[in-house]
Amino acid sequence: MENRILVLDDDPGILEAIDLSLTYCGFKVRPMLSGDNVFRMIDDFEPDLIILDYLLAGRNGGEICQDIKNDPGKKNIPVIMLSAHPEAAVKNAQFGCDSFLPKPFDLNKLVNEIKSFINPEPVIIR
Repeated sequence: MENRILVLDDDPGILEAIDLSLTYCGFKVRPMLSGDNVFRMIDDFEPDLIILDYLLAGRNGGEICQDIKNDPGKKNIPVIMLSAHPEAAVKNAQFGCDSFLPKPFDLNKLVNEIKSFINPEPVIIR
């Protein structure tokens, strides 16, 4: 079974690059350009990990992350925050994110960070 990753970023270029890279690595990716209906998408898609941009129109990624981490049914989903905004790095702990990567970021580093939270390889027990 493919690991599912929900990606929310309002920059179409970044969203496409993440989507293509993670799909190539064997993840099932659900990209979102807007935070509208993100909680319905989490319920429908049941992601194994969520990637959030901090600066979004309307509610920022930090607020969305806080809501995820305050929801008993969603709080165990790892959240990686991405941002070029310096405030996001400082407030990372306040948001409850599991990890923070500053933009611009290396796609290989993002993939390795994801793999530190979920294992896309099947586990063989002998």
